[in-house]
Amino acid sequence: MGSAARRTKKQSEPFTSCRLMVEAAMQEMIANLQSKGLQPPEIALALADAAEDYVIRLAGEKRTVH
Repeated sequence: MGSAARRTKKQSEPFTSCRLMVEAAMQEMIANLQSKGLQPPEIALALADAAEDYVIRLAGEKRTVH
């Protein structure tokens, strides 16, 4: 494996770890919502909508560099 491939792999590790944690939390939340009677399609649409709103909100925040 070349140095560029190693750098790319190292850079993706935090994202992969974050993704795994978010996905585990999401699966737990989905199971909880289903136990309350919500159906998978409505949960999926609500999650997608909420995720989009969150991304838009983050994009609108001003970032400061310290």
